[in-house]
Amino acid sequence: MYLNHFNLKKLPYENILDSEFFFNSEIHEEAYSRMSFVIEQKKSAGLLSGGYGTGKTFILKKLEKDLTRKGYIFSVINNPRVDDLGLLRMILHNFIGYKVPNQKADVLMAIEKFFKETYKDGKHCVVLIDEAHDIDSENIFEELRLLLNYQNENRNLLTLILSGQDEICEKIHSNKQFSQRVFLNYKLRPLTLEETKNYIAHRLKVSGSDKQLFSDEVLSLIYDRTGGIPRRINNICNLALLEAFSANKDAVDEECVNEALNTQGE
Repeated sequence: MYLNHFNLKKLPYENILDSEFFFNSEIHEEAYSRMSFVIEQKKSAGLLSGGYGTGKTFILKKLEKDLTRKGYIFSVINNPRVDDLGLLRMILHNFIGYKVPNQKADVLMAIEKFFKETYKDGKHCVVLIDEAHDIDSENIFEELRLLLNYQNENRNLLTLILSGQDEICEKIHSNKQFSQRVFLNYKLRPLTLEETKNYIAHRLKVSGSDKQLFSDEVLSLIYDRTGGIPRRINNICNLALLEAFSANKDAVDEECVNEALNTQGE
């Protein structure tokens, strides 16, 4: 690989959820702050939307990591393509960590019991649902709405954060009862050109580089061809570094980027 060639300690552009690589662009910091507010103020629900690869899952992971330290208890659902009972069982399993009941009534009673016990312990339950645009049943939205009814002394016992591609907004908007429970809705946009440059530099720095491996011209080309989408930026930068290594170059030039784009079929 190209690590030794560029004197890097770790691969800089992997699409993995390593919080060390979290980039505080204005838009991502705002999204993180708003979702944190929803959770820490114990509001009912928040919605984080945005296109594929814009960094939604990264924000959810950082929320879970940071707020777990503050006493929040998380149940994270990464694949909501189940029926309503299946989702309820997944939520409960993630909270209690052992076998859950099969019958819906028993599952709901166990969830309520856990919420109340967590409240007595001075903590707060949070359900994070990623890929929420894949929810294809009105029954699931209804069950989630009913979970948000659990309260004690005028305080919600649960905060729900939904995250998904843009179509999740339309699904929720069409469900009036559920949409009224969403306290805050925030949409992630792609990075600007300047943010893209800083994003690429940040990930290089975290990886141990003390050199600028991408010229301004190359950075502009990457931005133009990726539209500022972090996942696409990672893919192209990763392949461009590989092309530079294969050609025994000290930095990435436009030829390397174009070869990377060809490899991606762009």
